[in-house]
Amino acid sequence: MKAEQLRDRLLTLRFELRRSYGLPGLIGVLMIGAAALMCAEIASVDADTKEMQDSGRLAKAAKVHHPDGTRSAEVDAVALDALPELFPRFSQSADDIASIFEQARGSNLTLGSAEYQVSTDSGARFTRYQVMLPVKDQYSAIRHFLALVLNNVPNAALREIHVERPAVDGNILDARVRFELIYRSAQP
Repeated sequence: MKAEQLRDRLLTLRFELRRSYGLPGLIGVLMIGAAALMCAEIASVDADTKEMQDSGRLAKAAKVHHPDGTRSAEVDAVALDALPELFPRFSQSADDIASIFEQARGSNLTLGSAEYQVSTDSGARFTRYQVMLPVKDQYSAIRHFLALVLNNVPNAALREIHVERPAVDGNILDARVRFELIYRSAQP
């Protein structure tokens, strides 16, 4: 009974609104609502634009302060000290490797057994984790895989790629891809 009563009330409301305002009135109310939503969205975009302009002004002011493009050694030292904090810690390496393998599965690649090598120079602020992957597939699939990894793992760098075609008339390639993942060291 309640569903029928609700349906009857909604139909009655629809007919009353249509009788009171007519079809042009209802369309006008919808247009006013859409205009209000657009005004709110424009205000949000305007705030973002002003924020970007303010950061652009700060960059210009920094250049005006040093018109020849040179910066002081103190500014460079501060920027260099902040650089390692932009990289993830080595504890994230398992997640990054899993992400690389996920990208390979997403590209339908055939992977061989991977080789791993971790290196840290004495006194260095970074740890390098090299991953060598043998890949076997078509050129376009390998290229797609490389692009996915470089776009989804920000601390990855393509260190080397070696491609061979085992058969002259085949389109399947044997490739060795070496990625270098860079992490900040635990030591200061």
